[in-house]
Amino acid sequence: MEPSLADHSDNANECPARRLSVPHGCIGTVASTIARTLVRAQAVAPPALRWDAVARQVLDHPGGPLLVRGGPGTGKTTLLAEAAADRVVRHGVEPEQVLVLTASRRAATAMRTAITARLTGLGPSSTVREPLVRTVHSYAFAVLRLRAARNDLPPPRLLAGPDQDAVVRDLLAGDIESGAAQWPERLRPALGLPGFAAELRELILRAAERGLGPDGLSRLGHSHDRPEWIAAGAFWTQYEQVTLLSGGQAHGAAAPAMDAAELVSSALVAFGMDEDLLGAERARVRHLFVDDAQHLDPQQHRLVSVLGAGAAELVVAGDPDQAVFAFRGANPTLFLDEGAGPVRTLSADHRMAPRIRAAVQRLCLRLPAAGARSELTGPSDQRDGRVEVRVLATEAR
Repeated sequence: MEPSLADHSDNANECPARRLSVPHGCIGTVASTIARTLVRAQAVAPPALRWDAVARQVLDHPGGPLLVRGGPGTGKTTLLAEAAADRVVRHGVEPEQVLVLTASRRAATAMRTAITARLTGLGPSSTVREPLVRTVHSYAFAVLRLRAARNDLPPPRLLAGPDQDAVVRDLLAGDIESGAAQWPERLRPALGLPGFAAELRELILRAAERGLGPDGLSRLGHSHDRPEWIAAGAFWTQYEQVTLLSGGQAHGAAAPAMDAAELVSSALVAFGMDEDLLGAERARVRHLFVDDAQHLDPQQHRLVSVLGAGAAELVVAGDPDQAVFAFRGANPTLFLDEGAGPVRTLSADHRMAPRIRAAVQRLCLRLPAAGARSELTGPSDQRDGRVEVRVLATEAR
């Protein structure tokens, strides 16, 4: 909770206001000195939430794996925040033993705010040495940093997106100067375009998220007769050499710079090579919660599985019917195989008005679904809402 400023001018011990005597006809000035003290605003408990029977089963989950399914507006994120705070406040779990993983920084910020409000409002404040909420990439980076510290190695370095783009463009410029012999002839005119550099970077990132390296991408190109993949694999080798060289030229000892896609695979390698590191993390993280699991790619799912295999509680929440980030490698159905525990389906809608909810359900019935579809329910005493359908002409019609 952020400190706030409070005035204490009514305190007799504070410096009082002084009145200045001035001749008649002159403008008098009253100078006041008000002492300001930093105080912490009183914690305000979040409003009490009423949970249905299914949500209550998630809150009262005794341990082990649990899969929570639910569409948008069914309260998955709020329920996970409540469950994470509940483990600390009601069950006395140390905050460092609770970890909530999200797919994006924005989601992590929202989740962190929700949990903090519940922790400060429902019980005494605790000192937290490790963040309760992280993105998957942030957690992977923390694992690599811990491994480096345990083995007296240089700390990991993250290669930012703009830096990646600059390296890709520079390497492509070098290919153009040398004749670009390794690239298919039909692609050579596009090598200098910013769009081609962006697409090439995306290909490398998506391949890395699937556990492929440069050689693996080249082999895939040979087996599927895709010469552009073969060329991209050779380019990827150059890319790795340049980033490795930049680490060696940095001031002092430095680890090779990694992009976001390499963080997760590198953390998996670290867990595979260092059993003590994996054991220490499993001993620390006893309650693992994963929100919006449909947004995770296969490598991220594997990291969750490796860490969650040793947890006392693993709760994975998601919507397998969402494919928003499939273009980034996300597989919305992978989390359905997470663990062998029970499945809880949230069907109470907390977001849509009745008329809008009915229209959405009619539309959803025409779309494919991952498994059985549950009918959304919700209160009928709110505003009815309004639905409009508009068909817009496009060049293709």
